[in-house]
Amino acid sequence: MGKLTTLGGKLKDEASQMKLNMVHLCGSENAKTIDVALLKATSHTSQKPPSDKYVAFLQSTADTCYGPDTVAAILQRLRVTTDVCVAAKCLILLHKMIKSEYVYNGEDSLGRDSNNNSHRALIYNQGGSNLKLNDLNVYSSRFTRELSPWVLWYKQYLDCYLIIAEALGVTPNIKDRSEDKRLETQRVSSYTTDCIFKQVDFLVDLFERISERPEAPKSKLNMIVVHMIELMVQDYFSVMRLMKIRFEELTERVAKPYELVPVLERLEQCKDCLSEFSWRSKYLVEDFWCLVSKLKDM
Repeated sequence: MGKLTTLGGKLKDEASQMKLNMVHLCGSENAKTIDVALLKATSHTSQKPPSDKYVAFLQSTADTCYGPDTVAAILQRLRVTTDVCVAAKCLILLHKMIKSEYVYNGEDSLGRDSNNNSHRALIYNQGGSNLKLNDLNVYSSRFTRELSPWVLWYKQYLDCYLIIAEALGVTPNIKDRSEDKRLETQRVSSYTTDCIFKQVDFLVDLFERISERPEAPKSKLNMIVVHMIELMVQDYFSVMRLMKIRFEELTERVAKPYELVPVLERLEQCKDCLSEFSWRSKYLVEDFWCLVSKLKDM
């Protein structure tokens, strides 16, 4: 960033801090702590992703009574900012809040109602997205010009991610653990075949959205973009595991799954664009695409 841009950013952060102090003169200390952490996590001056320290604190509120306040504060900051960096950091925070809302931690988790996940409901509720971007000041620097297409794409990506969470009833955040797979397989076995077909269709949407990502900046390593990509890659493998479980269930139920052919063709169109991430989980990727081919040939 240029000196004037950095100075402007510092002044905006100081003004936000002063406003925060005024707002919370007679308010809750917990609410003030959340807002201060959010302000520091999404500062105007840093070209880095939100600090792990503040992210960890904000995530720690997710399963408490303060979770909705945290999400509402991030959404409000996203709506009012015109700064590309601040918008990017807000989206990263929201992504991490969503990812932290659900873990496969026992049999009781299988029966959770997604509507009880209040922070997800605040962002995406009954078909409507509350992820709103202001008119961003794209041309303030070379950095913001490179970052802006990623911010626009990332917002659409998170919308897609939330739609999938709505369709599945849980956040698509399954890890490579045998217990996670067992619990998810148990969930899927209780669904109707039509339901599984519809879920697979939604899951493929995320692969297509990943394939539409902008080109990474070539001039200088953009750490915010790198962080977005890392979160996206985590989702990519989670969604691959979720699809694999559903494909395996379908092969046991359906002799010739003709309905899957259009979905499988859409998947194969994404394969080359996603190949750069394959080395991170080689065996999962090989098993997945072998299963796709097997289903196409049935």
